[in-house]
Amino acid sequence: MMDKIIMMFVNGFLIIILAPLFSGVLKKSKAFLRGYKGPSVFQVYYDIGKLFRKSFIKSKSSSAVTSFAPSAILAFTVVTTFFIPVVYAYPKVQGFSVFLVFFSFTAVKFMTALIGLDCASTFGGMGSSREMFISMMSEPLFLVLIMFLFMETGTFSVENMSYINSIVINDFIGHIIAASAFIIFLIVENTRVPVDNPETHLELTMVHEAMVLDISSCDLGFLELASSIKLAVFSTFFVNIFFPVGIAISLNPINIFAALFFYFTKMILFLFSLAVIEISTAKFRLFKVQDIIMAGFSLAVISLVISYL
Repeated sequence: MMDKIIMMFVNGFLIIILAPLFSGVLKKSKAFLRGYKGPSVFQVYYDIGKLFRKSFIKSKSSSAVTSFAPSAILAFTVVTTFFIPVVYAYPKVQGFSVFLVFFSFTAVKFMTALIGLDCASTFGGMGSSREMFISMMSEPLFLVLIMFLFMETGTFSVENMSYINSIVINDFIGHIIAASAFIIFLIVENTRVPVDNPETHLELTMVHEAMVLDISSCDLGFLELASSIKLAVFSTFFVNIFFPVGIAISLNPINIFAALFFYFTKMILFLFSLAVIEISTAKFRLFKVQDIIMAGFSLAVISLVISYL
């Protein structure tokens, strides 16, 4: 039991420490594909550190929500990292339920929407309403994906899902279709292109950026770090649940280091693929976002039917 607890903290701290690096790799990949040098992969660390040193400015219309919500969002996001296997999946032990990941990020979205409403900004209210509109359609998609993973592995434990899929994948076709649906869900939940463009502050297109437009200093640093961790958690969930190649199922040091190498390789390849998707598409209009979500939902249902048959 002690080794399980130690590896749980190792998995969590790896995601927390490497999350800004992965965000930097995504930005660097997009710059490379567009044909320019772009920022360093470590630029996100510098940006967050700079925010921590800035003075705090608070809107006169803000309440206590704006004071505690950024730290609470970061706390929920950090806790979620300990639910996801990174380099080691503890075999045959009931781990954390996938619903904990779902509920934690639901709480994050709720508090982020409250921040947008609390500042009494028209942009904030617009971003919050858009976030809830998109979330209303994306959450059923994730629930169907959970049903598929349960039918495939027979468990709701995230670690057991990774462990079982690392040994054998019972239905390869349904598995690939479900993985495609999860990529759509990841793009929607992390407000990436074509759902939202995190690189712009154009008022007519903002979703996530609109909600945090009035946040500054260390609070904005908390939100930026939480956003990077959230992307890293979803990406790690994808590479270690749907494609858990190389993940260690024993505490042999060689296996752990090999799993770390495989994890880095899979994450870089996935982030590069995500960059290709982002630069190949334009941002959708708000009422076109439902089309991509319904496409993901249809893929998830198809994978579920194939798994059942």
